Amino acid sequence: MSDAPPIHLQNGHLQVTLRQRGAALVGVRLAGHGQNLVLGFADPSDHDRIPIYAGALVGPIANRLEKGQLTIDGTRYQMALNEKGVTTLHSGPDGLHAQDWQVGAQDATSVVLTCALPDGHGGLPGNRQIAARYALDQRTLTVEITATTDATTPMNIAAHPYWCLDGKGAVRTHRLHLHTRQYLPTGEDNLPLGAAQDAAGTLFDFTTPRAVPHDPALDVNYCLPAGTAVQPAATLTGATGVRLDLSTNAPGLQVYNGAHLPDLPKALTDQRDLRTFGAIALEPQHWPNAPHTPGSPSILLEPGQTYHQISRYHITRT
Repeated sequence: MSDAPPIHLQNGHLQVTLRQRGAALVGVRLAGHGQNLVLGFADPSDHDRIPIYAGALVGPIANRLEKGQLTIDGTRYQMALNEKGVTTLHSGPDGLHAQDWQVGAQDATSVVLTCALPDGHGGLPGNRQIAARYALDQRTLTVEITATTDATTPMNIAAHPYWCLDGKGAVRTHRLHLHTRQYLPTGEDNLPLGAAQDAAGTLFDFTTPRAVPHDPALDVNYCLPAGTAVQPAATLTGATGVRLDLSTNAPGLQVYNGAHLPDLPKALTDQRDLRTFGAIALEPQHWPNAPHTPGSPSILLEPGQTYHQISRYHITRT
């Protein structure tokens, strides 16, 4: 199934390309601005071979989990350790990014992709049914993710596209504005050190728009206002005037400036080079390492509940 043909959505303003493996967003093009605005590999098999999660939906526990462990109702669950042997990143090698999603309802501007994870998959409980709807409306791409379970289970899914709005392959040419400065400082293992802090006066303060720095430390979670409403989270602007306004109902946004992307000439669509610091990931999600992070909103999903995340990507050009 990993070699299934890509899925294309299009309206008068946006063209989107999706891959069934990982329900990955591998192409976004704005009318009048031909280049791909997200990282997508020229050779589709590179999405599996090069583990940067380009465009994929990651989970069921996005981000990092300390020792790959969590406890639910007195039972400890162990996930595969796939990062330095000490953490589980994006649910390990068999996470949602590695699954072949099924195509459901589809028309010219929208598609529903579904994935079923059986009880025990990835070391976690519950038979889980997950759906992702990608839909175009004017200049906005909406990603709506839902999930249900028949046993209490963690659920924290994130969309993981890397954005490069100007074709220069450098995040320094982008200006970032975040609608919060509450963030989670991290240690050497990239796990949160404790409760949220104010980023004022630090590298991590983007409440005033500024250039994205080339600094390996910029791989942190920003804490967004609590609630179920979709609210502005980030604005990213490229040197060519292409602007991305991201809003979401997720309580967190991971910002990663691509410090560890590999250098691979002509690996991307349009024969573009993949470069270190060549794109930025903005990932709506719950807080990382939630079971072990003070103040984190719970990521536990109960039977009878529905996990529901909505993110909107509004793309324009001045």
